[in-house]
Order: sequence, then structure tokens, then C-alpha cells
Amino acid sequence: MSVELITELAEIEIANHAGGFQVLLSLLYGVPLLAAVSLQNDSRILRVSRIVHGILSLTIGAVIYLEIFRLIPAHGSADQSTAVLLTYLFDAMDLFLAITSSIRWIAASEGHECTFFRILTIFLWLNVFLPALHNRLLLHHDYIWLDLLIATPYVILIPTALGKHRKPERILKPALIGIVRSGSSIFLAGVLVLIAVVIAPSYFYVGLVAAMIAIACYATLNITFQSRGLKNEELLLESKAKLERLVEIDGLTGIANRRAFDEVFLREFALTRRTHRPLSLLMIDIDFFKGLNDAKGHLVGDQYLIRIATALSLALTRSTDFIARYGGEEFSAILPATDSTGAMVAAEKLRRAVEGLALKQPAPASLTGVVTVSIGVATFDGTLLCDPADLLETADKALYAAKRAGRNCSEFQPLNSTVEVIQLAIAR
Repeated sequence: MSVELITELAEIEIANHAGGFQVLLSLLYGVPLLAAVSLQNDSRILRVSRIVHGILSLTIGAVIYLEIFRLIPAHGSADQSTAVLLTYLFDAMDLFLAITSSIRWIAASEGHECTFFRILTIFLWLNVFLPALHNRLLLHHDYIWLDLLIATPYVILIPTALGKHRKPERILKPALIGIVRSGSSIFLAGVLVLIAVVIAPSYFYVGLVAAMIAIACYATLNITFQSRGLKNEELLLESKAKLERLVEIDGLTGIANRRAFDEVFLREFALTRRTHRPLSLLMIDIDFFKGLNDAKGHLVGDQYLIRIATALSLALTRSTDFIARYGGEEFSAILPATDSTGAMVAAEKLRRAVEGLALKQPAPASLTGVVTVSIGVATFDGTLLCDPADLLETADKALYAAKRAGRNCSEFQPLNSTVEVIQLAIAR
């Protein structure tokens, strides 16, 4: 507009009002707008994205410069067909910008982004229809008032941009946001490829280089975005795994909790049923723990629980063995591929490990004067008709048998005796 004003004041003759510099500047105004609708305000790739969009914008400007001055001299062209061609070129550019800006507005998820693209979309759609009308009328009539059609979008833009904007309340589908965010970067690169194809007949190597730059820049953006996306996905999976581990860990003792025990127990029980590989379950209870809490206080009791849990974990050396805090002062151990004999050996090892801690137990609760545990043992070989609750109940009965036997010992309870009543009921 400034060049047009200077031209008029200096009374420089310009054929068909289509001076090369005016046309070039009028086309170049669309390049930063095109970069705006293509650029994603994503902090993870913002620096790379700005560099890539800068390279694409400069390349588009250079190619447009060559093509414009191939068609139009600096002082203008008297060829009517050139003016018609330029009219279609402006219409295509304005329409493309309006459509892409509308897409970004529809899929804008943040308040400031939505406001920006709403204002830009209103301006660009006005700039589609009013200048198109101006250019077509100008081909046949040189009315002064036609310039109002060019100025109107800008006049509306100023109060729209400076006015107060409410934060939009909108619910968008994540899929739509993701598609637009990942796909909008193609707008700028796609335009450069299109321009490269158009200019190739006149400047073959320039068009070839421009197309290669567009492909390379788009590939760089995609690689950067995907690599950051994969990195974020890995971090999310790692965080999820850590969270799951925290959910399944007892907050006091640091070993697995009841929830983790239930999951492992059901899984191992089902595996034993399929493979007939023996599975042993140990129920472990601290002797006279209530009296210990009453005498020494809950803080000491908690410290004892932590040390006992550590001792039990260290005593089970096989990677497949599983120890968990079952609740209160009770622990449980799952021993896959372990028969009753091996389970009793493991139970005695655990009992001695706790006794070896030599944690003081107030008299007269304990004859030894140290904290001890009682352990109930049960084994499932995969052949009996029973469910996990039966094995759990049998191990619990074995634990009470150890309590009745004087505590600080291990007792085995065969699963058959518990399941026998159920089998007889089914048979009847």
C-alpha cells in the first residue's frame, strides 16, 4: 500500500495497476500468515519448528520473487492475461489461508490460540471475498472507491484484535486436536512444493532445490516430533510402571502389599492348575505382637515390622519366590514350583531369620525373650478340585495349628482335608 501511495504521488505510470514490487509485496504478506497457521506452539519442538519454518518461509519468498519478476517487470505489465493470472493467484492464496486458519481455529485447544485463529479467520475470509471482487472489477473499471474493498478487512481487523476477548468454553475431541497438531506443519511445506512445481518449467533446478528443501524440512519436523513423542511415551510408561509399583508396595515395610499378593497368588494358582506344578503358600504371623505394641509403643512396633519384612525378603533367595505384607502383623509368602517338603524347609529358614534378629520381646509373652513368628504351610499340586480360597484357608488353619503348638514353629496342613468336604458335597 505504501508503494502504491508513493507511485501515485510521484505520478509514475504503472500499466494495469500491476507493478512488480506491489504484486510481490502483496503475495509475500501471506508467507508469515502461512507460517502462523503451520507453526505449532509446542515447547518440545518449538526451537526446531521455528528454524524449519523460517527456512521454508525464506525459500517461498525467494521462489515467489523469481516467478513474479519473470511474469511482471518492475514498472508493470500491459498484458491483460497476466492481470487475470495474478487475480487467480491472489484468490487461491487468500482462500488457502482462510481454510487453513479455519482448521486451526476449529481444533484450537488453548484460549489464546483459539482467540488468535478466530480473529485471523475472520480477517482472512473477508480478505477472500472483498479483494476478489476488487480485482475482478478493476480489470474492467478503475473506480476510486474500489480501494475501500481492499481496506475493509484491515479496518475490521483492528477493533477485532484490540477488543476484549472472553475465554472460550469448548470441548474438543483429543483425536481432532492430535490430527491438526501433527498435520498442520504440512501447510507451509506443501505450498513450497506446489510453487516449486509451478516454477519448474521456467527454473527447473530452482524448482527441484525448492522441492527438496520442502521435503527435507517436513521430514525434519516429523522426525523431531516423533522422536519427542516416543521419548514422552517412554517417560509416561516408566512413570506408569513406577506408579503401579508404588500402588502395590506397602507404605511401611517397603515390600509388596495385599493387593500385589492377591494378583500374584491368583496368577500362580491358575498356572499350577494348568501345569500341575506344585505351589506352596506360607502364612506368617508375629507372635504376641499386640502385647509388644502395648509395652513398647506403636513406633517401636513399626520399626520391628520393617526389620522383620526385610529379614523375610532376604531369606527368600529365589527370584520366583514372593513375600508380601498380608495385613497388620501378618505376612505371606508364595513359593512357585515348591512341594510340601521344600515349603517346610523355606518356612524354617524364615522362622530362624526372624528369630536371628534378636528383637527384644517383653516377658512373660515370650520364653526366648526375642520376637518370633509362627508359620502355616499349605501346598497345591494342581490336581485337586479346589479354588484359591481353599488353599488360603488351609494355610490359615496351619498357622493356627502352629499357634496352638506353642508358637515359634512351622506347621503343615494338607489341602485334602479342607477340600474333602467340598468334593463330597459335589459328589452327592
